[in-house]
Amino acid sequence: MVETLEKAAVRTVAWRILPLLFAAYFAAYIDRVNVGFAALTMNASLGLNAEQYGLAAGLFFIGYVACAVPSNLVLARLGGATWLPILMVVWGTASAMTAWVTTSMQFYAVRFLLGIGEAGLLPGLLYLMTLWFPGKYRARMLTLLGLSTPFSIVLGSLISGPILLMDGWWGFAGWQWLFVLQALPTIGLGVVFWLALPNGPAEARWLPPAEKEWLVAQLAREQERRDQIQTFSVRSALSSRVVWLAGLAGAGINGAAYGLILFLPQMIHALGVSNSMAPLVNAIPFVVVSVVMMAWATHSDRTMERNWHAAIPAAISGVALMSCAVLTDPLAIMVALTIGLTGVFCYVSVFWAVPSAMLSGAAAAAGLAAINALSNIGSFFGPYMVGWVKNSTGNYALGIMLLGCGPLVSAVVAASLRSARKFEPPR
Repeated sequence: MVETLEKAAVRTVAWRILPLLFAAYFAAYIDRVNVGFAALTMNASLGLNAEQYGLAAGLFFIGYVACAVPSNLVLARLGGATWLPILMVVWGTASAMTAWVTTSMQFYAVRFLLGIGEAGLLPGLLYLMTLWFPGKYRARMLTLLGLSTPFSIVLGSLISGPILLMDGWWGFAGWQWLFVLQALPTIGLGVVFWLALPNGPAEARWLPPAEKEWLVAQLAREQERRDQIQTFSVRSALSSRVVWLAGLAGAGINGAAYGLILFLPQMIHALGVSNSMAPLVNAIPFVVVSVVMMAWATHSDRTMERNWHAAIPAAISGVALMSCAVLTDPLAIMVALTIGLTGVFCYVSVFWAVPSAMLSGAAAAAGLAAINALSNIGSFFGPYMVGWVKNSTGNYALGIMLLGCGPLVSAVVAASLRSARKFEPPR
């Protein structure tokens, strides 16, 4: 009877809450990475070289890092139903504003503002997971949420090409239409969140009474057990060795991820693919990522092992990316890039389950935000480094090789971390 009630409650919550979380992360990624497609024609229009573009792409993460922790402390106080819709309107507006930039400085400013708006989203969604899903279901829900990333890039690749062909409509360039048309759904989604997302199971009118009673009690028991074995406060979470190590690992992975994602359409174009076909070819690696990532995360859930399931794909990713320095065949380079991206996303799909399991309450909001903020220091340096190297050498090979160093560091850190249940706060 209890097992039946448990499955029913989790199923009800998953169908109601997970689509909202998925849609939010999907919209954020569309608004975050569409600049990579826009750059195919935007850079020439604005007079940007590769280094300037890389700096602008990276400045997003400076705003992101600066505001991640305070944004999520506000979320913990106000609740997701209030704070997340505000964030969506802010970053949706910032993304749309990119269509009207005319100078590099304006481009830098709007990317920084976009980062501020999106800063609270991922750690906020991770925090909401702790409010809605029991621990043993959380990893698979995180995996499903993580699938929104490659899915958004696949869909973004498919729709960005036709939008770029709208060049000249109503006096707008194709890249300007890209920012406007892909920002409007985000703003609309903010309204949907405001109307449809309760602050927790206790406020969910659509949850049947028996399922609500079981879920609220189960989540309370889990938090009580965590509180008994750990005494994390916000301050101790921010000074925890584990938080900083997880942040270091995330920096290595994110540097590679965003260095690739934000430059991949241009890298594909450099391999001899036309501007009109580059977005379509860009989708191929992320189709592979989606399939392999889901299978890898499922295996991690089945074995209940996280550390090696993060370390192994990170190591494979690093080796694959470093091999691009010696490869010359365009097809071989695309295969290596696909393997590199797949390893990065397989790492991400399982590793967040570790810190999510060790933190609760306000410490969860602060700790997860801190890890995400530290990780995104790598997100700044990855694209900036690729742009700088491309500007200095005239090609992407050395930049991709340097990106490969990050996942290798992440693999070492992930392999060395102990099980989450053994973590202790600093004394």
